[in-house]
Amino acid sequence: MSLQKSSLGCVTLLTASIALSGCTQEKTPDNTTKQKTMATLNTQVTYLDRSMLRPDSVLTVKLLNVSKMDVKADVISERAIELNGGPPYDVSLQYEQSKIKAGHRYSVSARIENQDQLLYISTTNNDPFTQQQTEQPYKVIVSKVAAPKPDVTLTNTYWKAISFNGETVEVKTKEPFIQFKANGTTHGFLGCNNFTGSYEASEQTLTFKSLASTQKMCIEQMNIETTMSAVLGTASEFAIDGETLTMKNAAGEATVIFQATYFN
Repeated sequence: MSLQKSSLGCVTLLTASIALSGCTQEKTPDNTTKQKTMATLNTQVTYLDRSMLRPDSVLTVKLLNVSKMDVKADVISERAIELNGGPPYDVSLQYEQSKIKAGHRYSVSARIENQDQLLYISTTNNDPFTQQQTEQPYKVIVSKVAAPKPDVTLTNTYWKAISFNGETVEVKTKEPFIQFKANGTTHGFLGCNNFTGSYEASEQTLTFKSLASTQKMCIEQMNIETTMSAVLGTASEFAIDGETLTMKNAAGEATVIFQATYFN
């Protein structure tokens, strides 16, 4: 490897994937001039499936210092480009050579988004400064992000109770559940007894009316039944996020969380 001095006294160094590209000058607090040696990291980002990206998708590549544990990584360089066509995508990152220090750990991260929706992301550490890296450009593979599940409907869904007032439901015999029908009726299991009744739901509001249950006495799960009866009686609003149903009281406190369950 050869070194060549430029007219500005800067060194141009070409390795397998990193090139020093010149010098810039900045003023120090005492008004003296300090030279910054800039370098270029050439990267190539790709994904392995055959999907076609939607128009206006954007690829963002960052060079990060990940040496510090349990804190946000320091961004050394970042560049975003609008994508046109399929992979691979070539992105060059300019960075200050002085920010790369021996003994520190670095990584190249990449993500593809479209209208604030994350489509692809790199999931492994990609250190371009290890001795094993001899290929140019430095290659990064991004993985497809699983699409969020659509919200299920309140009606015609089997909702299994999984927590009351923030505490997990510990089932010993049969799980408590509730089902809603489109005609305004509801039924389910409280923990010991079955119940039926009616309900009213409009947008995010929810109230139960005329709930009646069987009168069987149980040795186990009576505490579950008592709690579920109470939270249904104080229900004031609900929210569905994917396959999770949360009921809240009039104070806006989450009292019970249900999970949609499917049977083969």
